[in-house]
Amino acid sequence: MSRLKKILRNIIILAVIFFLYTRLFGLFLDPLTAHEHSERSIHYGPSEVVHVEDFDGGKYILGKYDNWVSCNTVHRVLFFLWRFGNQPIGFENDTAKAISYTWGTSSMVNSNQNHRVYGIINDDSIKKVEITLADGEILTQTDFYEDLFLITWKSSNSNDRWPIKIIRAYNSGNKIIFEEEHP
Repeated sequence: MSRLKKILRNIIILAVIFFLYTRLFGLFLDPLTAHEHSERSIHYGPSEVVHVEDFDGGKYILGKYDNWVSCNTVHRVLFFLWRFGNQPIGFENDTAKAISYTWGTSSMVNSNQNHRVYGIINDDSIKKVEITLADGEILTQTDFYEDLFLITWKSSNSNDRWPIKIIRAYNSGNKIIFEEEHP
C-alpha cells in the first residue's frame, strides 16, 4: 500500500472515531446545535432563539417556544466542543402578570456560581427591570431582547436557595409597575 493511501486511510479512521466519540458523549461543534439537540432530546421546541450571552465556560441561550420562555445553557468542553447543560424547558408565560420570570443557577467555575433571572415583559410600558439580591446588591436591565430580559451575576455563596429578595419593573417615569418580594 502506498504512503498516500495509508495517510488517507488513517484520516478516514480518525474522522470516524472523532464522529463516534462526539456522538457517544453528546458533544457538538456549535453551541446552537447543542441547544437544538438538548430541546430535541426532551421533545421540546424548537424554540426561537432570541438572545445568546456568554458566561464563564459557556453560553446562555434565551428563547421562546409557543407560550413558553426558556434560558438553556451550553458548556464549552475540550477547547472547541460544546455540550448542552440544563433547563431547555423554561416556564409558561403568565400573561396576567406585568412580567413573568424565573431564575436558575448554571455551574460552578472557580468556586463561583453563575446565576440568572430571565423572563418576559407582558406590559409594554415597562422600561426597566431591577432585582435586589439577598446580599443587598441591585442589578438592573433597560435594554431588552424583544420582550425578554436576562440578568446574570456570579456568586461565591452556594447556600442561596433563592438569591433574590425583590424584583421590580418600572415604567419610563420610574413608577413601579410590578413588584414581588421573596423571603
